[in-house]
Amino acid sequence: MSANNQTLIDEPLRVGDVQELPEEIQASLRVVAGPDTGKIIHIEEPITILGRDEACQVPLDDPRVSTRHAMVYFAGGEFRVRDLDSTNGSLLNGSPLTEFAFQDGDDLRVGKTVVRLVIDFRP
Repeated sequence: MSANNQTLIDEPLRVGDVQELPEEIQASLRVVAGPDTGKIIHIEEPITILGRDEACQVPLDDPRVSTRHAMVYFAGGEFRVRDLDSTNGSLLNGSPLTEFAFQDGDDLRVGKTVVRLVIDFRP
């Protein structure tokens, strides 16, 4: 579906599938375009919500972003990203997103904001 051969997740999220992040993985979301450019959010929980709501782990100051727009989560040994039925939708590396694997260097567009996943491995 995507030009970058992203893995489409066919099964819906099941809460039991969500896993704690392994200690050797250090991941962050970096805003590379939009009103919050430069913001860096370290992923510390298995589920991270992006949206305009201040209660989101990644609050974004972009009027085109929904209150709860998208979710990044760790399951099956990989990060995944899912659109939360947002008004304007989400794009992963330019392709429409429902739910995909989310890999190091991938760009997620929500509204006019672009968020990049950065994964580092600790020794």
